[in-house]
Amino acid sequence: LSPFSTEAKALLDRLDIEYIEISLGLEWIPGLMVEGGAQTRAALLNMTSQSSLPQIFIGGESIGGLFSGTPGLLPGLEQGVILEKVKSATA
Repeated sequence: LSPFSTEAKALLDRLDIEYIEISLGLEWIPGLMVEGGAQTRAALLNMTSQSSLPQIFIGGESIGGLFSGTPGLLPGLEQGVILEKVKSATA
């Protein structure tokens, strides 16, 4: 896993937020991804305009990665929007 993916998972675990992990392989380098991983990453780029990992979605909506995106996991937690999005998605 990418270091950012590992950190995002650890943060979600600490916050006791349930998630579904879709792994592209043990490595994020295209030649070392699982079969179909490169195609999935290309589809994510097309959907979110980002190819970096992790890609985090709440209720089917992309929030970006760990540090960047719309708003990104850490910035969204600091802004107080992530927990609200999670609550809305699980209601």
